[in-house]
Amino acid sequence: MKEFADFGPWTAFALETINDSIEMINRLGGRGVEVVSDVREGEYRYWDPETLKVDREAENLFIERLKKYGINAVVLSEEAGTLELASQSPAEGLEEKVYFISDPFDGSLLYKRQIPAFWFTTLAIYALDGSAKCAAVGDCAARSVDFCNEEKAYTARLAEGKLRDVKELKPRDTGKLEDVFLETYLMKPHYMYPAVKDFEALFSQVKFILPNGGPGGFSDVASGRVDVYFANKQPFVDVFTGLAIAQKAGCIVTTFEGEEVPFNVDINSRYNVVCAANERLHQQVLATLSK
Repeated sequence: MKEFADFGPWTAFALETINDSIEMINRLGGRGVEVVSDVREGEYRYWDPETLKVDREAENLFIERLKKYGINAVVLSEEAGTLELASQSPAEGLEEKVYFISDPFDGSLLYKRQIPAFWFTTLAIYALDGSAKCAAVGDCAARSVDFCNEEKAYTARLAEGKLRDVKELKPRDTGKLEDVFLETYLMKPHYMYPAVKDFEALFSQVKFILPNGGPGGFSDVASGRVDVYFANKQPFVDVFTGLAIAQKAGCIVTTFEGEEVPFNVDINSRYNVVCAANERLHQQVLATLSK
């Protein structure tokens, strides 16, 4: 982890894990499209049960890294569900028991058809009191990472196991809804039709809609790629793997009612979250929702 040590031990662990995951996913190439499971237990994504080989391999890598460093963690993951790992010999600086929240590979259906867009590998580490220690969203196609430690949020390229061109993330100062690039997940009909009907008043006012979401939505606002991420009925894992990056970059993040986003440790919970680049936009979105 020494290549990433400047950002603290937890962030160094996260960055090493994300770097290795990106490398593994790219090595897999088209071999990762095999369906290894078409059953998903419980209510979580019952309408989308497939697990691809790339999902399973990325999950295995994350678990292996936790065990390698002896991290005591409650794992909350899209593939593994809830899993507790215990160790008597954690690595230096990683002694505290934590929540390890992960979506090891986000973008499976696009990957299945080998459409090289919106392929992410993501994780976040939270203290047991619900405070964020770090988060990282790795872009597998671009080989880049948006991440945060407990103080700030950054972006960088990954090359040869090292960070290149590290910069602090900075949201845009867009001030009017008519100029907004809004991101919200619309790629699956399960989300698209209800969202377009329910939120036409908001969607019809903005300049452009990027139909993606998940953890990448938060880092997209933090980086200035979009101005608002509208997270409608998004799973716990998809929210908390990216939320801290937006917060540490200075974005305004609340529920649809303008309240603090609650840290409920339940992988089956769903969230309605507005992440805006600045307070002006945030208030305009909330005002539109309240009408």
